[in-house]
Amino acid sequence: MLVLVEEVLNKFSSPVVFFLHGNKADIKTLEKKILKKKSWPSGLVSGGFEIRFGLLPALGYCFLVLEELESHDNTELDEKIKPILCVEGFIQAWVSDVEYDFWQNATDPLEYEGSGRSLSGLPMRSNGLPPPLDQMEVDISGNPGRNVHRQGYIEAIGSTMWLGNLFWDRVGVDRLVSISLLECQGVKVYECGRFFKVVTSDEVFFDDSTLEKQRALRQILFRERDGFIL
Repeated sequence: MLVLVEEVLNKFSSPVVFFLHGNKADIKTLEKKILKKKSWPSGLVSGGFEIRFGLLPALGYCFLVLEELESHDNTELDEKIKPILCVEGFIQAWVSDVEYDFWQNATDPLEYEGSGRSLSGLPMRSNGLPPPLDQMEVDISGNPGRNVHRQGYIEAIGSTMWLGNLFWDRVGVDRLVSISLLECQGVKVYECGRFFKVVTSDEVFFDDSTLEKQRALRQILFRERDGFIL
C-alpha cells in the first residue's frame, strides 16, 4: 500500500517527500517502522496530504485516507488515484468535506462543548453502555453523511464515488438496478473497467442544502428502510 500511495502522490507532485511528525523520513525508514509495528504510524504527511492507513480484519477490509492539508488541482482525479482504484480487492472510495464529515459523525457532547457548538435541538440517545459508563450521546442515525462500518464495506456516501466490482456483492444490492435508479435521480454513472464512477454533484457535500440528493444516494446504494420503495 505504501508503494501505491507513493505512486498516487507522484501524480500530484514530484518528487515525493514524506514527513513523520514534521521530520523528513525516507520510504525505507517508513517501511521498517511499518514492518516492525505491523501498522502505519500517525502524523504521516506528504505532498500536502495527511495519510492514514489501517487494517480492520474483523470487518474484512482495510482503509486509506488522504486528507488535504492544502489545495490541489483535483482535475482528472480518476487518473491520479487510478493505482488505488485498479488494485485487486478495491471496494469503494469517495470524496468528502472534512469538516462536514466530522460533524455528521460526531456523537460525543464534549466535542460540541469544546467547539462552542450548541446541542440544542439535536436528537440524543443512550450510548447503551452499563453504569458507570452510560451517558447520553448525539444520535447521528438520521444524518445522511454518517459513516457506518459494516462487514466488508463502509456505509458512506460522497458527491463523487468510485465503486469496485466487490462493492455490489458485499452490500448485497443488484448493480444494474442500482445504476438504473441512480440515473433516474439524475446521477451520472460511468463504467470505467474495474470500477464505476458515480457523480451526484460537481461540488462536494458540505451542508444540508443537498440533503435530498444525499438521502437518495444513500437509499439507493444501501437500501435503507426509511420509506424508499423499489
